Amino acid sequence: MKRIFGLIFSYFIVFVLSGQSRELDSIQLLLNKERNDTIRMVILNDLSEILWRAGNYKDALANANNAKFLAIKVNNKYVIAGACYNKGAIYYAQANYPEAIKNYYEVLKNYEQIENNAGMANAFACIGLVNSSINNYPEALKNHLSALELYKTLGNKDGISACYNNIGMIYDIQGKNIEALNSYNDALKIALESGRKEAIASGYDNIGCIYAKQNNYIDALNYFNSGLKIREEIGNKRDIASSYNNIGKLQMEQKKYREAIKYLNQGLINSKEIGALDVLKDSEELLSELFEKTNETGEALRHYKAYIIIRDSIYNEEATKKTIQTQMNYEFGKKEAVLKVKQEKEKALAGEKNRRQQIVIWSVIGGLGLVLVFAIFVYRSLRITRKQKYLIETQKTEVEKSKLIIEEKNKDITDSITYAKRLQDAILAPLAEIKANISDYFVLYKPKDIVAGDFYWAEKIENYYFIAAADCTGHGVPGAMVSMVCSNALNRTVNEFGITETGKILDNVRDLVLDTFKKSGEEIKDGMDISLCRIDKVNNEIQWSGANNPLWYFVDNELIEIKADKQPIGKYDEPKPFTTHTLKLPTTTNLYMFTDGYADQFSSDDKKMTKKRFKDIVTSVQNKTMTEQKQIINDFFVEWKKNAEQVDDVCVIGMRI
Repeated sequence: MKRIFGLIFSYFIVFVLSGQSRELDSIQLLLNKERNDTIRMVILNDLSEILWRAGNYKDALANANNAKFLAIKVNNKYVIAGACYNKGAIYYAQANYPEAIKNYYEVLKNYEQIENNAGMANAFACIGLVNSSINNYPEALKNHLSALELYKTLGNKDGISACYNNIGMIYDIQGKNIEALNSYNDALKIALESGRKEAIASGYDNIGCIYAKQNNYIDALNYFNSGLKIREEIGNKRDIASSYNNIGKLQMEQKKYREAIKYLNQGLINSKEIGALDVLKDSEELLSELFEKTNETGEALRHYKAYIIIRDSIYNEEATKKTIQTQMNYEFGKKEAVLKVKQEKEKALAGEKNRRQQIVIWSVIGGLGLVLVFAIFVYRSLRITRKQKYLIETQKTEVEKSKLIIEEKNKDITDSITYAKRLQDAILAPLAEIKANISDYFVLYKPKDIVAGDFYWAEKIENYYFIAAADCTGHGVPGAMVSMVCSNALNRTVNEFGITETGKILDNVRDLVLDTFKKSGEEIKDGMDISLCRIDKVNNEIQWSGANNPLWYFVDNELIEIKADKQPIGKYDEPKPFTTHTLKLPTTTNLYMFTDGYADQFSSDDKKMTKKRFKDIVTSVQNKTMTEQKQIINDFFVEWKKNAEQVDDVCVIGMRI
């Protein structure tokens, strides 16, 4: 039978009151009055959980994101884990398995750091559910057994019940009906003792599925109806839709088509209303099967097409790859640490074992002569040495195997990112083209990772030459993706829209970027900071505009800074038109545009470069050529950083006009 996998647990504060609208209103009122961020993040987390349990995923996700943001600011790993748990539950309900498992692994990581066994158990259980949903049953069983072990240690009966339920489902799918039914009954017994309604409903539902497989339709329907009644009391629309599907399929198997279509249509409506794709997929498939049985081929084909579209969106190769990759990254990250701890434990155990063996040996053969004792000692030492040698060689082989696996996976990931770099390099202005328009210049470009969020851009339109240094949100792969969007927006603005005034260029780029992100259906706050210059050699004039990043230029060896508008290219609460600055250049002038990566770099002794030091080094090289300036500025950065990690992408452009 088609059904939801398992139970998702929460040990965070949950308000279960009669009259959910009054409950939400009271919590929202409390949130509006509260000004303390530490208390607000807890309220936001609780509100998120109530909303996703009620099927309001959009508002639930927004509250979880806000709670996580506040928790990160105060480094509260408990609330960070809670927010990630809520996000994982929302994405799981929407069948977005890559995002679900990514958030559940973040839950696990945070609870491991604070050694919270209850939270770790919940995380393992949720990771097991995601693996079951993508048919990765060996990995699912491994995670459920890890969760079960922790729950038993804690004496947590609700957790033990859930694990029996989830393990039973895996047996069920594998056709082991007896083992599955035993696990379901064990789970239901514990759930009835604790009175946990969600667990009781799932137990009834799962046992009903086993009876349905055995063609015991009367008992199956009784169990399904018992589960549905409880789920309607709770008000969880996703679970209710799943119960409707189960009852509809049961009626269809008994050729009670009129009853079947009533339940299946209700399951379709509920799952479509809340965006529960996995349940919606089951509804469409069952309706297609029903209409085929009643010879309504048009309706059967329509529902079958809908089923295929939803199925492919859930189980596409890329989504599965992302889900497994998240899992492997976590496993590989722990592999070396686990091996090291294992080796240390085995070494300690071997030493303790040897000590005890020697005591026993000397107690038994204490009456023998010194020669015999010496011979036995030598003999046993040789045996121990051989055994230790064998253990060491075996461990070495396992470590080498692990290293090969890690290297292979890292190579796959690195190859993908390296290919992405080739795509990103295509958006960077060719240096030869810049040289043709600005004879004395330099570009210092140092990505933090293989790909970057920073980029430099240039374009020639009639007598104007445009050049910019841009810093997109983030770095690495996420930053590079945003940079592609922003670079495309710049190209379209000057080439397609024909806009040449720098302030209006940034206004139009902002509109294009917001329009691109709006199409995702989610609130995306990514964007960029930029310093944009238009050079007009015919009129000996420069036009400039900036979003958060300034322009520096020198007059009589004195640095002059034109401040940027304090707003990004992207979502902003009170956006204003960008300012256009016009400069007349009577003499040769050095100009500099840059992102914040250079000034934000930390040294090996944890000192920040700062904007002041950056100004000092730029001022000190004014009597040098631009090529010499680049070398000096780069050498200073390298010497300052030494063996410290580079904290951000770096982009500095210098021009002598």
